[in-house]
Amino acid sequence: MDIATVLCILLLSLYILLALFWIVRSVIDTIDDRKRDKRNATWEAERQQFEKDRALREVEYHEARMKNLEGK
Repeated sequence: MDIATVLCILLLSLYILLALFWIVRSVIDTIDDRKRDKRNATWEAERQQFEKDRALREVEYHEARMKNLEGK
């Protein structure tokens, strides 16, 4: 084998390794994106529930305060 053939084989091997790396990295990124989306959806649902609870407490506090003021 001459040097050109060896260099071509090495270059092709490098190209194949880079392609495999790119494919594996893309799969890992996709999996991470899905996990992050699930986590964010969970956090958003919890935040909305906390907001609902806070709004209910504010209404209850306001009603109790109005009753207290009416009683005086």
